[in-house]
Amino acid sequence: MAKEIDVKQLCAFLKGGAELVDVREAEELLKEGKIQNTKHWPLSSFSAREAEISKTRPTIFYCRSGLRSLKAAEIASVWTEQDVYSLRGGYIAFMNENKA
Repeated sequence: MAKEIDVKQLCAFLKGGAELVDVREAEELLKEGKIQNTKHWPLSSFSAREAEISKTRPTIFYCRSGLRSLKAAEIASVWTEQDVYSLRGGYIAFMNENKA
């Protein structure tokens, strides 16, 4: 089962080696940007990525606001025995938290 985490938890997980996956479509990434060191698995072709999920590290999914990433995390949670998370509030929350 997928769990939600907040931006502060995300930073701790990334320091610990978790994988980060953006599930937005390519146009959204070009328009809005992305978090550094992110893999890109658009939700529209998500099921084709099953073999790519980490079997050794937790995976965190994010989208623009957190709805699509929660769906992706639920799907991916059956693909691996590792923990799978969704970033609550998505990229919007990340950007709001990291404004100077």
